[in-house]
Formats: sequence, structure tokens, C-alpha cells
Amino acid sequence: MRGKLGLAMFIAILSVAFMMNHAQAQNVRAYMGLSPENNVKVVNFVKEKTGISILQTFQSFGEIEAKVKSEAPNFNADMITGCGSPLAFMAKKNGWSVAYDSPEWKGMTSEFIDKEKFWFNISNFSFVLVGNRDKLKEKGYAMPKSWKELLDPKWKDQIVMPSPFSSGTANMIRFSFLALYGEEQGWKFIEALDKNIHHYTRSGNAPTDLVGRGEFLLGITSDENVKDRLDKGFPLLWAVPEEGIGYDGTFAMILKGTKVMDVCKKVIDVFGTPEFSNMMAKMGYVTPRPAPNALYGDKTPKYIKLDLGYAAEMRPKWNDVWKEKFRTEFK
Repeated sequence: MRGKLGLAMFIAILSVAFMMNHAQAQNVRAYMGLSPENNVKVVNFVKEKTGISILQTFQSFGEIEAKVKSEAPNFNADMITGCGSPLAFMAKKNGWSVAYDSPEWKGMTSEFIDKEKFWFNISNFSFVLVGNRDKLKEKGYAMPKSWKELLDPKWKDQIVMPSPFSSGTANMIRFSFLALYGEEQGWKFIEALDKNIHHYTRSGNAPTDLVGRGEFLLGITSDENVKDRLDKGFPLLWAVPEEGIGYDGTFAMILKGTKVMDVCKKVIDVFGTPEFSNMMAKMGYVTPRPAPNALYGDKTPKYIKLDLGYAAEMRPKWNDVWKEKFRTEFK
């Protein structure tokens, strides 16, 4: 009798241990740099489709990169589910990410998947010019049609944009202007623009809300929350100036050392599905699998020709230039 009781207790303990491990295996720790509300949408989508809980807190692209660099090679997360191209390329080069040949990503273009499968670009995002419709009308000003119109002294202290020291969007804005005008003239353009910037923000999305609330007339901002704010009734105008806009990806990857590799793979698989692309497109992103875009519609906006690899390589040098020429604090 005692032997049977002992066996039963042993089986019960094993069952509990199995269930605990199984439950733990359905959680994945991730660094995720979309806007807080879009992070939640992605987390909920993955949970609904797989039962996997992505444990994350919002941080900007720049903050995620700083965290990963400081932790390497012993990361406090299993994967990244939203960062910019500089970190994606750096992680592959330094051996921080793990290659995975996902069946759901077969046939994707090189813009969206690394040829060696170390990173996956779940969506492209960009930046646009936004203005407060009511405040512009009060001033009798029209929305600028060209980036160079932002250099007019009438916009002094009426423009907000993110800081490249905290925001992936700002880094994208910077390398887009350097690509558009050439580095020598590009820095001169940024210097002139800086004279009209009231302050630099921590987040790439912050200018959308600051301008939407009427605190400033104009903002250079990430495009990801513009459609949502329009739907909520913010008096926003938005435009792609005639020279075009830059872009970057929202990259996902599995970090070396994870103990839940199979769970991470399932998350990557979900990111490659048509349903996921449709959801991201509804938020305003340009997606791996083509889908109607909530902000731009069926037309692709005019893009500035970019070399993301070169931009990632040059960013440390460009940061040094920024430190010499511009304000480094942000709000």
C-alpha cells in the first residue's frame, strides 16, 4: 500500500512539474519597440493564434539597442520583436541572434528576410510631416509641400521631432536627409532645421500627439500612429513632402541563449502569416505580404533611395557629429 501511495505521489509530482514547464514554455520574454498600443495589438494577436504570451514592456528602438549591447552575450530576453535595422545587422554580425528557416517566410523578398535567416522584418515604417489643422488655419499657414519649407523662420519653435539618441524613427529621419541631399549638404540642412526645432522627443510617435493636441504646429513623426489619431478625431493633417520619405524595418529575431527556442520559432512563424501582415497593414505599416495600407491606401509613397546597411555602419560616426552640432537631450 505504501509503495502504491509513493508511486502515486511521484507521478503527481512529475505531472505538476510537466505542467509548470509547459506553462513556462508558453511565455517568451521579448524586447519590443513598436508604439505601446501597437505592441499590445501584436501581443494579443500572437496570444490568440498560438496561446503564447509575449512578456514585454515598451522601449524605444534606441533603448532596446542600448540594453542588448549592455547585456551581450547573456540576454535577459529570448527574442526581439521590434527593433531597427542597425541592431538587426549588429546582432547578426556579433553572433547575438540565431538563424531559423521558418516555413511561413518562404518566398519573402530580401527586404523582409535575411538571406541567412538571422532576422525577419515584420513591417516597414516611415516618417511623415504632420500639422495641426486648426492651429495652421488660425495662423493662415498652409502645410509645407517640401522639406526645405521647414527652414522658413516662421516655423521657429513650432516644430517637434524625435532624437536620434533614443528613437529609431529619428535615426531614419537623419539618414534619409543625408541620403537625399548628400552628406555635406544634408548636415547643413539639418543644422538649419535645428534652428526651428522646439525640442527633440524620446519617442518617434510623440510628435504625432504633441501636434494633434495643438501644442505645436508641425511635427516630423513616425507614420505608425497617424491613422489611429485621425480615426480618434485629432485635427491632424499629414503629408509626404515632394522629395519623399525614408523608411526602416521593424525587425524580429531570436536571441542566442534562449531556453525556449521552440516557442520563439512559433512566434516568428506567426509573423510570417498573411493574417499578421493584414493586421499590421491596418495599423499603417508596409508589410512582407502585400496588403492594403490604412494610411497610404493601395499606393506606395515616394521613398528616398537608401542603403540601410551603410546607414547602420555610419551611425556611430553620425552620432558623434550630432553631439558636436546639436542638442543631445530629449523629452
